[in-house]
Amino acid sequence: MPDNDIKIIIADDDSTTCSVLRLLLREQGFSVIGEARDGEKAVHFCLLHQPDIAFLDIDMPKLSGHDAARKIKESAPDVGIIMVSALPTLENVQKSLEAGAAAFVVKPFNATKVMDAIGQCVRRKKDGRQNEDRRSQS
Repeated sequence: MPDNDIKIIIADDDSTTCSVLRLLLREQGFSVIGEARDGEKAVHFCLLHQPDIAFLDIDMPKLSGHDAARKIKESAPDVGIIMVSALPTLENVQKSLEAGAAAFVVKPFNATKVMDAIGQCVRRKKDGRQNEDRRSQS
């Protein structure tokens, strides 16, 4: 499923997490076009670069991943959001989905978890486009 056309932004205040995720994504053939260390920069990068997917840590300075996801979805609804957290509580997962996330990845992650999340995100975007096409044809 690797697709070099998929552009990704990573947002996490932990530099090790960013490095591991960046290496993993690049090994799988994805293009990492930006990294942010806080929620405000994540929103800025997403609006500026319009990536296909943004990986957002939930617990970041300045703006939480949930709040960043909401802002991104308001202004750039085509950006697929994948939330990342070490705390996979029901509340975190529900808040992530309510904020517009297509998938949730638990730290520590591996290539399989990340690729599954990307697959969910891509399928959700395709399903959304197909539903829009059906509505416009009616």
